[in-house]
Amino acid sequence: MFGSKEKSRRKLAGQVREALGAPDWLESVDVDESGRAILVLLADPADQAGAEARRIEAEGRAELVPGVRAVTSILTAHVTAPTHSHVNPHVKLESAPRRVSKGARLSDEAMQQGAPTQAAGIPKIAGIDRILVVASAKGGVGKSTVAVNLAAAMAKAGMKVGLLDADVYGPSIPTMLGMQDAQPETAASKKLVPVEAYGLKTLSIGYLSDPDAPMIWRGPIVMSAISQMLNDAEWGELDVLVIDTPPGTGDAQLAIAQRVPVTAAVIVTTPQEVALADVRRGAAMFTKTAVPVLGIVETMSWFEDPAGNRHYLMGEGGGAAMAKTLGLPLLGQIPMLQTIREGGDAGKPAALSGGEPGRIFHELARTVAVGLDTLETKPAPEIVFED
Repeated sequence: MFGSKEKSRRKLAGQVREALGAPDWLESVDVDESGRAILVLLADPADQAGAEARRIEAEGRAELVPGVRAVTSILTAHVTAPTHSHVNPHVKLESAPRRVSKGARLSDEAMQQGAPTQAAGIPKIAGIDRILVVASAKGGVGKSTVAVNLAAAMAKAGMKVGLLDADVYGPSIPTMLGMQDAQPETAASKKLVPVEAYGLKTLSIGYLSDPDAPMIWRGPIVMSAISQMLNDAEWGELDVLVIDTPPGTGDAQLAIAQRVPVTAAVIVTTPQEVALADVRRGAAMFTKTAVPVLGIVETMSWFEDPAGNRHYLMGEGGGAAMAKTLGLPLLGQIPMLQTIREGGDAGKPAALSGGEPGRIFHELARTVAVGLDTLETKPAPEIVFED
């Protein structure tokens, strides 16, 4: 007869198995005395990308089960012992190491190695026509500024636009929209009601957490939070949902590219070499996950003094050169303008103002909208950008 602690552990293990749906690739679930769930997942050695995606999903679901304090997963594969009868048929999957000499140019294969491909036939989210990801392979390049102002310019042009802040570790959209104190309400359907600002429907982890509290979350929890904001919200009818992603090419970005029905992506960079060095990685990630990249947006392109002279403080022509190298269009160049920075700090997007900032983001919105239309197989909504 089992003791009470053992019964509790077995019960919790059963709840974890139930939360995972007991798929055929789940070999076993155990829970130790500390509350750690140990998952053994069957994986195909020939499809390590798919195995890794299942691992992330399984860990995320298990961590949401009440009583589970931590999750450890082990990928195993059934293989036939070659010659020795004592070989364990359960072999932990490990990628063979690849040595790259210093200074070597990485091939496309090496750049994309290990990235999961986008799952075929991802169902569209009801009511959302298109999903545009604004990404950067490096932080601090103005990605959120582009996302907010691009979305605001589209909304000003008459499109129905949503804005999802998926940058869980550094949510800045509430500040850039002047909605730091906003809290999403819950609809009768138990779904979140997006916060409306400047004609945009918006959601951000910044609306749901203490602004001074650090988000010390692992990858599966991050994806769970993003998934809930995306799927468990009353977005209504949208022409486009703009997703401001975290910088880099980590778990969150890969999972969004793989699991979300993304229509296309825009990559943001500055002209300087230290930023451009990461752009190819970002482009490679989207290529591997079958997400079309509309093009590159270059920020901090130049500073113009009162006499009209341009000063290329961050380098000149880097975005155009990288776009040409990657075979992508340069969608726009955004100079260093004080009004753009002030608009972000004050919570009033510069795209909604007159003058140069409004014109710049107006043109960018037009270019992106046309790019999205060319990817559509069905007639796109008629959007008129007035000059």
